[in-house]
Amino acid sequence: MAGGSLKGWHEDVATVMWRRMLGILGDVNCIKDPEIHAQVFDYLCELWQNLAKVRDNLGITIDNQTSPPPSVLIPPLRILTPWLFKATTLPEKYKQGKLHAYKLICKIMKRRQDVSPNSDFLVHFYNIMHSGLLNPDQDIVNTIIKHCSPRFFSIGLPGATMLIWDFIVAASKVTFSSSLNAPRVEAQILLGSLVCFQNLYDDLPTLQPCHTDILSTKCNDVKELVIKSILKSAREEPSGPARCVALCSLGIWLCEELVHGTQHPQIKDALNVICVTLKFPNKAVAQVACDILHLLINYVDKLQNYSSDSPKKILEILMATITHLLPSTEVSPHEQDKRLVVSLLLCLLDWCMVLPLKTLLQVVQAAGQDKDNSDKSILSCIYKVLHSCVYGAHYLNNPRYFPLNLSDLASVEYDPFLHLESLKEPEPLHSPDSERSSKLQTVTEVRSRIQQGLISVAARTVIIHLVNHVGHYPLSGGPAMLTSLISENHDNPFTDCTELSPELFENPNLQFFVLNSSTLISYLEIPIEGNIPGGGMSAGLSTATSNVRVVMRDISGKYSWDSAILYGPPHCCQQRQTHKLTNVYNEEQMSEPVFSETEITDVDLKDYLVPRTKRRCREIVPSWDAIHDDEDALDEMLQYLGSTSPECLQRAGVQLNIPAPPPVCISEKQENDVINAILKQYTEEEEFVERHSNDLSMKATEQEEPCPQEPQSVFYYCRMLLNILGMNSWDKRTSFHLLKKNEKLLRELKNLDSRQCRETHKIAVFYVAEGQEDKHSILTNTGGSQSYEDFVAGLGWEVNLTNHCGFMGGLQKNKSTGLSTPYFATSTVEAMFHVSTRMPSDSDDSLTKKLRHLGNDEVHIIWSEHTRDYRRGIIPTEFGDVLIVIYPMKNYMFSIHVMKKPEVRKYSYIKCLLRTELIISLYLHTF
Repeated sequence: MAGGSLKGWHEDVATVMWRRMLGILGDVNCIKDPEIHAQVFDYLCELWQNLAKVRDNLGITIDNQTSPPPSVLIPPLRILTPWLFKATTLPEKYKQGKLHAYKLICKIMKRRQDVSPNSDFLVHFYNIMHSGLLNPDQDIVNTIIKHCSPRFFSIGLPGATMLIWDFIVAASKVTFSSSLNAPRVEAQILLGSLVCFQNLYDDLPTLQPCHTDILSTKCNDVKELVIKSILKSAREEPSGPARCVALCSLGIWLCEELVHGTQHPQIKDALNVICVTLKFPNKAVAQVACDILHLLINYVDKLQNYSSDSPKKILEILMATITHLLPSTEVSPHEQDKRLVVSLLLCLLDWCMVLPLKTLLQVVQAAGQDKDNSDKSILSCIYKVLHSCVYGAHYLNNPRYFPLNLSDLASVEYDPFLHLESLKEPEPLHSPDSERSSKLQTVTEVRSRIQQGLISVAARTVIIHLVNHVGHYPLSGGPAMLTSLISENHDNPFTDCTELSPELFENPNLQFFVLNSSTLISYLEIPIEGNIPGGGMSAGLSTATSNVRVVMRDISGKYSWDSAILYGPPHCCQQRQTHKLTNVYNEEQMSEPVFSETEITDVDLKDYLVPRTKRRCREIVPSWDAIHDDEDALDEMLQYLGSTSPECLQRAGVQLNIPAPPPVCISEKQENDVINAILKQYTEEEEFVERHSNDLSMKATEQEEPCPQEPQSVFYYCRMLLNILGMNSWDKRTSFHLLKKNEKLLRELKNLDSRQCRETHKIAVFYVAEGQEDKHSILTNTGGSQSYEDFVAGLGWEVNLTNHCGFMGGLQKNKSTGLSTPYFATSTVEAMFHVSTRMPSDSDDSLTKKLRHLGNDEVHIIWSEHTRDYRRGIIPTEFGDVLIVIYPMKNYMFSIHVMKKPEVRKYSYIKCLLRTELIISLYLHTF
């Protein structure tokens, strides 16, 4: 056929035959009948679609183990473009054919090009697009916007940015139209994909949007044109999905401006629109606004640089919005209404956790504030909001519990009553989640479950989280640790088991209780710790020989406390004396001389009974330590007083320690008789003591300090602590109960400990190099490009899997699933990344284990540097609910495609162009 000698039906022969048959048709634009002309171009669209499928199926692996080499012969996808270009210049009567031509042109040029088009082709193409985007016929504009968005600028065609101004004008024209059939979502996505261009390119050469001449100029107003259109759409867009996309674009623009610190004057307008949308009647739109506020938490420092009061203002708006929505939400039968309030509560929680405590303690400055409420802090208002959510909106009728009104927050920066146009589409009555759940439960069961307090449970969780963690997260153990890892088997002297087991229930030092039907408490008595640096828990104080460990489990997690009873300072080390019998009078007392009646003479008696005057003079006060055994303390004190204070002497020259003379009325003989009687009595007492000194009646037992008594019960101190805390009182009997130790309790304990107190996610990260089309090639990658490694490093901080104490995501500590991996955590969320290039792949068993971990993850991130689009089936799995494909571009930007399963809640931003600074934070916010 081609003039050669080769016979038979070969690829070359088929290609030549197909081209000749197509050429036989001639110029299809010469068809006179507009209907036939439209049918032909409609068929050309179908023909091209088949060619595109052929191209997509070329070079695909059969066994998913090796990637075949690139195909030599590929379908000529641009072969129809001459007919298409000419069709766009036909008269108005060929409008339907022209629309098909514009549609096919857009589909051809927004694909990845196997062969780059030459400059002449691009000039012709840009001229056609320029004319079409500025065409007064709205149908042509709608067709181009619908089929070009959003991939046109992510393909990287040379000179494609020349059409940016034209696309902005055309997209704005679509959004300002009143037709709901217009491609409003596509227009909003296209505008949103351009929010990062102005900060990346200062002066963009673009075509002027005029019909007469083709003029090139530098457009410095791209940002202003885009944000003006997006702001208007966020307020007035009649389509619900398009309004959601506009809000997402507004949020991305806010992040972009905050990162670059541009201090753009319309940042406050964008924040105002987003905050007012929180109370929008359509809950899907309001939910997107809540998500945007959640996203801005990552930029709280940048937001404070823009306006120091902005974070505080956002907290006040969240409180006032919840207060505004709560009464109507409580009586609403729709779950979506309640989910919005729950999302607002969780958003409020995360904002509280990222702000310093001094900000939360600032006074709320509200317009028209009365004097009674002029001193209420932000934190107190937050607790009032949460109190109303727990116990009901009727508490808001009490001024004592009412936090804030939206009208109280009116200011120059925030207008709480900014007018937002209503949607022109019917509002859905139920969310997709409630529709799926209705397939499993009856409507009555669903409504009863909703009425059981979704908002109340969420508010209780927020209260507990704030009380436990606000102002002191991360803990000293790092962000991976939020609650205690201690269980009842640790430090327990009655068991050697390494985990909770039935053996624990036989321990006499352990009991389980439940408090208020919401908190499970275990009391465990353990030995006191010895040889601890610094003295341990008692710090050297006098304490008991046992401590009490309290392990608490509630809705926020598990907490463990050790307590010790403290008696006081340490005792002095004194050696205890043994029991012994002693005389009533000691030997020193009995060493006094004994005088008999016959031995005493008058002279001796006078010398013995009359004290002699001391020769020395006392000049200092006699103290107990300074007095000798042969000296009398009273005599010494009287002598001192007489010597130092002569005025105290009763008789001149006579010291105070000299006995006074006998009275005049008593004779000397009478005085001697009295003295002799006293001495006789003294002698008889001494003789009696000497005769009966060994009698038991004359001896006494010395009193000693009692020895400490150790409690016989190993649960004594636990019972004592329970009593001190008032748990044994009659008032607590109805709310504090002892639990039975059985297998059911053990099973529930293990179940509680296995549950994470934070929202957890497992995310798989794949690297696809150039030319990789099969599973085996992708899984065996041990590294990637520098951009990929920077992206992985930005997902979180690197943790050592051998000693990581947070959420593991199924990874092992024995190094079989790698040595380290990125990990991200806040006080409410944990994310473990299964990075394919970090996991071992040196054997078939390792590859199987790697695929098991990666394939079972709920989210897959694909970093693709391949020239072809990533196919979902390359990694076969029943999971992977969300697929995020990132394509690096040549202009330091990234094209992101988000694909999801039908049952997953719709993402408002399916495809977009982002800069490096935004891609990681926006990705993390997806979860």
